[in-house]
Amino acid sequence: LAPPPAAKGSAAGATARISHHLVRGELSPRDVYWACRRAAASDAGPSKTFDRRIHWRDLAYYQLHCFPEMGDVGIRRHYDSTAWSTDAARLEAWKAGRTGFPMVDAAMRQLRAVGWVPQAVRMVTASFLVEYLRVNWIDGCEHFHDELVDADAAINAMMWQNAGRSGVDQWNFVMSPENASQDPSGRYVREWCPELAKLATKYVHRPWTASDATLAAAGVELGVTYPRRIVDLASERAAAKDSVLAMRRAHLSKNDANG
Repeated sequence: LAPPPAAKGSAAGATARISHHLVRGELSPRDVYWACRRAAASDAGPSKTFDRRIHWRDLAYYQLHCFPEMGDVGIRRHYDSTAWSTDAARLEAWKAGRTGFPMVDAAMRQLRAVGWVPQAVRMVTASFLVEYLRVNWIDGCEHFHDELVDADAAINAMMWQNAGRSGVDQWNFVMSPENASQDPSGRYVREWCPELAKLATKYVHRPWTASDATLAAAGVELGVTYPRRIVDLASERAAAKDSVLAMRRAHLSKNDANG
């Protein structure tokens, strides 16, 4: 349980990678918990974030016990009436890693290739699907459950419920698909989007900001070797907010000051 070398929230591997062992019963969560306790006093002990996630696992199971339909029905039921995009091409581009946003595409390509993605990057892809593609969180939940080697009905549903705003702990933030704080070196994107590998780090997460000459020198042609962005972030984010506010106005009796 020594801390991984990469930084917290990084896509470069800053996880214990034990989730698939836990979900298959090959590793006991109690053993992990007590190993954390024994290591807590040493410099090699796990981070507070790691410790919290062991508890979040049980929280997910508690929620599934209380809300057995949470994989496809909102815990906050009125959120199910949110207006979502009906453009099926958006979901398919997201699944294939062809959205034109390298951080999202790298994650979805890794998911398809190996069935696993670091937690920090899972959150980026979930936020992008809901907040910028305006696709129903249930579609993302189903796809992740089909693809993940550590697919867990409780944990997966809890994450997607929160990403879709209908969960008990709905996300009060939106993760940018552009700033790539999870991949400051660009190593992750270069691994999973090799067609962008020759771009400088300042452009690899936002290739549309590079000049035509810079792109050509790196062998990149947007729309040919790598897809153009499928949505405009500002307008889609505005539309997503409008949809949520319209839903809340339609269900005023079910919303407190925090929504």
